[in-house]
Amino acid sequence: MAGEIYFNNLTGRFDWGSIIDQIIRLKSIPIQRLSQEAQQVQAKQSALQGLTNAVGDLSKLFENLNVDDLFRSKKANSSDSSVLTATVTEDVPNITLNLSVSKLAQKEVLITNEGLSDINASINWNAFQITYNTGSSILYFNVQAGSGRLSDLVNAINNSAGDKIVASIFYDGSQYKLMLSERDEASSTAETNSVSTVISFSTAPVINGNVWSLDTTSPLQSAQNANISIGSTVITSPSNRFENIVNGLSVEVKNIGNAIITVSDDYSKVLDFLNNFVKNYNGVISQVNKLTDKDAIFQGDYSITGIKTELSRMLDNLFAYDLVNVKEDGTLELNSSAVNSLASSNPQKLRDILTELKNTVGDYALRTSTTLQSFGNDLQGRLDYINTRAQELAKQLAREEERLRLEYAKVETFMNQAQDIMARMQAFIVSLSDMQGGKR
Repeated sequence: MAGEIYFNNLTGRFDWGSIIDQIIRLKSIPIQRLSQEAQQVQAKQSALQGLTNAVGDLSKLFENLNVDDLFRSKKANSSDSSVLTATVTEDVPNITLNLSVSKLAQKEVLITNEGLSDINASINWNAFQITYNTGSSILYFNVQAGSGRLSDLVNAINNSAGDKIVASIFYDGSQYKLMLSERDEASSTAETNSVSTVISFSTAPVINGNVWSLDTTSPLQSAQNANISIGSTVITSPSNRFENIVNGLSVEVKNIGNAIITVSDDYSKVLDFLNNFVKNYNGVISQVNKLTDKDAIFQGDYSITGIKTELSRMLDNLFAYDLVNVKEDGTLELNSSAVNSLASSNPQKLRDILTELKNTVGDYALRTSTTLQSFGNDLQGRLDYINTRAQELAKQLAREEERLRLEYAKVETFMNQAQDIMARMQAFIVSLSDMQGGKR
């Protein structure tokens, strides 16, 4: 029966346990060899995974690359960024514009003529209406009647008109007054003038029985649009941002003054791509060097060293135009100044070089990534087989040990019984001899 316990050398006459241990040690050698092989396979797996990841990263760099997109970017430079800045899209032609900023946009800020000497005084107010002139239409905001303090009236206005008008409290040194200002100057093209304002009361509030009015003759700040001039053309904006003065070119004005905007090709995406290429290329080369170095696990294995050789053969144009420098270990260093120089002098040539790089390095990296993944799968398959085989041998060895212990236990029992029989026979012979001697 499996699982039985057999006690070795109970009689002290036959130490069969040491014999079985020796047999088991000899028969476990194949399992030990499988264990060693499994460790070697696992070491290869671990080492290969780093290279597989590095090659995969290099392949992904080219996966969705559109070389033409790298050359479509534009940039805008302002000769005086304290006066204005500019942003562009790829649709803008390469141009130079002289701009003059004559006015900056600002929000209208008004206060009431009336006020309170005590900010915490109790007040009540009737229902009233505030208007907001967008320049193309009039918006009306109704404030319900209520009571409380001046701050409560402020909250009531903000709850009603807060998306266009901001109410707050202004202290002029003697009285606390209601202050109304535009939330966003871009919401209105209207400007403050002697006859009209952006913000007004269409129905004035009556507070504690007194009519409150806005001081439109002396606003704290007048609503004003921003103006820029390009040649004889004057452009107006309700905010300090001018969208699409040329399709795709927008300007943010900051101060009154003059500045020159220059729109030109932007090759920063090209430089970014090449920086990423060098980084990922070096990642592959570093992994190859690590795996094939002296005493490394893949030393002398051309399937690994060949990756470095093949990749280096695909960089002739990069070397020919000094776009990269190669180091002693085979890794690369990008020559940014040479890239910018070629981009400015011959962008089509640089475009051709990157297209060739995609077709050669990109395709090779994809194929190699697939091959390395297959190699990794083969190693995993081998490891699974080794582990399964080792488990089978271990089970066989356990059954063999069980059988040997049973057989040797029986042998010991037989030997013990034989020894007992021999002892009885010896005793019988002695007794018989004694009996015969007694008859004489």
